This record gives sequence, structure tokens and C-alpha cells, in this order.
Amino acid sequence: MPLVSVIMVFHRDQPFLRPAIASVLDQSLRDLELVLVDNGTGLAAGALGERGRDPRIRWVRLARNEGIPAGHNAGIVAATGEFIALQDYDDVALPPRLERQVQALHEDPALNFVSALAEKIDERERSMGYVFCLPDSATHFIYSQYAGVVVTAVGMGRREVFQRWPYRPEFPFAADLDFQARMAEAGRMVVIPEVLLRYRWYSRQTTQVNTVSIEQSRCVIGLTTARRRARRPEELAAAWDVVRTASAAESWRRGAKLCLEEGFTTLAAYQARRSFVMDRTARSAAVALRLGLSAWHRSTPGEKALTAKMFLRGPVRAFGLRPA
Repeated sequence: MPLVSVIMVFHRDQPFLRPAIASVLDQSLRDLELVLVDNGTGLAAGALGERGRDPRIRWVRLARNEGIPAGHNAGIVAATGEFIALQDYDDVALPPRLERQVQALHEDPALNFVSALAEKIDERERSMGYVFCLPDSATHFIYSQYAGVVVTAVGMGRREVFQRWPYRPEFPFAADLDFQARMAEAGRMVVIPEVLLRYRWYSRQTTQVNTVSIEQSRCVIGLTTARRRARRPEELAAAWDVVRTASAAESWRRGAKLCLEEGFTTLAAYQARRSFVMDRTARSAAVALRLGLSAWHRSTPGEKALTAKMFLRGPVRAFGLRPA
């Protein structure tokens, strides 16, 4: 049994796949398996050249593109390692990545998930800064209701973590954000303060092509997370029925109204703000302002200041957080 199983899901054969595979096979930690989940391409191992013959590669072949959550979960089922690491098919792991993360998990038995810093690069390998994350574990619970707190693409966790919180198909392009929000409620995540991944950022990237779906998922994740933490039923399907529309801005507006109805005033203010971010028109600004004022008026005296800050400045500044 290998120490680490690296899960890499891909749905097309493109130029960045082979460097991504090579970066896993060239890790300083050699006791690993790379579980390649082929989401319907039918790519032959021989197409990878010499790398395709590496005995540490295990294939999971799906007959058609089942989506990221299903591919991820299929890889988890097939994995045999003590620890499971995630990596996207267009990113590049730095050589010490797995070794550093295994060390962190061995040193702290209470730790469920460990991420790291990630440098953003373009198609030509040029640096574009860093991917957003919050290095302070104490902030993960509160911020995970609004957005991702760590870079999942450079994450590693214990096998039981992924078994307990599988990716949910209701969030086809944002299941990792839902995964983080649920994990933050019962486990602890840390961020190694070292760049261990080069995260590819380009126009054909899945996260950029599917912006509307991702924004809608973020809206639903925020609402269902608030319900869960208030010990109410998630009612996931019903939430999707409300926010599913062709416009990301309209989804956020509908989400804000639903949050108001359920008494989540600070979250309503955030969702109202987000509706304007997605549609910077005068009409959108007016609607967002009305929703934001409604959230402020309905807030308890102790919540009013935070609700106002949330609408005017967003959660990072409202909570005084310090991203890496």
C-alpha cells in the first residue's frame, strides 16, 4: 500500500496534462500512486510516452465525462494510500510538496487536511501572483461560508476525511468549496507557508469557462452552510430551485432574498453585494442597495455594524482577515 494516493481527474487531453503528471511522478517522496481518472477521453497509457509506463500510475476509466465530483469520488474509491492528495490536471506540483504535507500530517494526528501556498501562472509559465488563501486556521470556519479558505488543488488529507465528506454532484464546478465548508465544521485545516504548487490560470480553464455555475454554487453553498450551522435542514434541492437562473447576478439577488426570509442578515448583505459585483449597472446597484438596507434594518443591534461592513467592504475586510 503506498503512503500517498494522488488523485488527478481529467476530461480532455491537453498540453498541460503531461507536465502535471510528471510533477507528481518526480516528487521527492517516492512512495506514492497517481490515480488518473479519465473522465471519458479514452486516452491510452501509451499516449503519455515513457511516463505512461510508470508502475505507480493507476487508471480509473469512466465511459463518459461524469463531471468533476463523480470523477473525484471515483478516484477516492480506487485510491489505496494512507493519505490522499488532490491535484488538477493542468497544475504543477513542486518536488517537495508531498513530503512536506505528509510530515505535517504525521506531526499532528488531530489535523485532517493540509494545504499550502500556490503561485498562479499563465499558459506561458509567467507568474501572476498567488492564489487566495487564509493561512490562519482560526479564520477557516467563519470565512468558509462565503468562499474557499485554502487551495484545494494543493490539498492532502487523511483517507477518512474524503470518505466522510465526498464531493457533491449538486456543485459541478465548486464541489471543493462545499467540501471545505463542511470540513471546517468538524475538522482542522492548515496551510503550509511555502509555495508547493504552480496553479495554472488561463482563459480555457474550467473555473473561468463555467463562471455562472460557480457563482450559483457559491450562493447555494453559503445558504446551506448557514442552515446547517443553525441546525436546520439544508434543503439543498429547494435552494437550487430558487437560485437557478441564467444570470449569476439574479441568482445572488434571489439568494439574498431567501437569506432575509430566514434571518441570515449578514449573509444576505454579502449576497446582495455579490449581485452587484456580477452586474455593475445602475439598476443592479439600486436593487443591491435595497437588499443591503433590508439586511441592515432586520439585523439585531449587535449585528448591524458587521452587516453594514459586509455589504460595503466584503467578508475579508469585514472580518479583518489577512490572506496569504
